[in-house]
Amino acid sequence: MFNAQVDDTGRRRALRRLRFYAALAILVCLFFVTYGAFLAWDSYHRLPHVYAALRARGVPATANLVRCAPGIGIYHGVRCRLSLRFDGRLRTWNYPEDSAQFKGLAVGAAIPVLVDPNNADTVYTRRDVEHRTNAGISPVFWYGVVLVVLGLAGFAFLLRLRRPTMPKPRWPNRSPG
Repeated sequence: MFNAQVDDTGRRRALRRLRFYAALAILVCLFFVTYGAFLAWDSYHRLPHVYAALRARGVPATANLVRCAPGIGIYHGVRCRLSLRFDGRLRTWNYPEDSAQFKGLAVGAAIPVLVDPNNADTVYTRRDVEHRTNAGISPVFWYGVVLVVLGLAGFAFLLRLRRPTMPKPRWPNRSPG
């Protein structure tokens, strides 16, 4: 009787662990699909519209380089902080696009930017707007597509694991002998 209880407890623990790992795998796949879709949409749809609006009606301004260092924000590569005084308000932020354009610049260097007059929080460098950095079908777009495909492949793999392992007989009424 004691062995039966131990066996049942072990089986329940194994089933609980299996459910935990299945839920974790589903969450990872869901993250890949969601984050990849966001990156692809942002690169293909949002950034081209923002750049077009800035080209059409962006207000030229001058931002200053605060610093560039690895690990600024959640990004582990080199990122840069810029500051901008616009409409009497000083704003400092982590620049989200191409940080390589600031390589070799000293702290406090003047950087030409375009500001959306309808939304002063929308600020991109003139270089990024002219070159359409990360907009349209860019490496960021393809990175997002790859993440979506990996997430969907993970879901397909998990669904494949769920199917029965024994094949159904071709002729259910016939015996094998």
